[in-house]
Amino acid sequence: MKPSFNDFVVHRDSIYGFDGRVLTCVDLQTGKRCWKEGRYGSGQVLLLGDQPLLVVVTDEGEVVLVAANPNEHQELGRFRAVEGKTWNHPVIAHGRLYVRNAQEIACYDLRLEGHVEAGAGRQGAAVGPAGGTSYQGKP
Repeated sequence: MKPSFNDFVVHRDSIYGFDGRVLTCVDLQTGKRCWKEGRYGSGQVLLLGDQPLLVVVTDEGEVVLVAANPNEHQELGRFRAVEGKTWNHPVIAHGRLYVRNAQEIACYDLRLEGHVEAGAGRQGAAVGPAGGTSYQGKP
């Protein structure tokens, strides 16, 4: 693999990361490529710790959910998170996904409706260049 950035993730016996501008899965035991699909540019990849899922942020600001499956590339969904060139790594903390670039930051609440965690209740917002709020927390 030849990534633009150095983020790879390991799930079970496979490694997931970028080979150039294409998401790739490699078998850790044999070193053989399982698949190379999904053109996400110079994107970033994050493994969800409690599920076999990858969060990919494309270099154009889209968030893509991909199954961590060595048998096939399976894109489960996508949405536009921010506008413009995006090379920053995504972060998930306290049930929220944070995506940013040089112009804006966005926060998306990933928690199930009705779920309350310790420390909840604080209000937060992610504001883009035009002042638009991507997320507004509940007091």
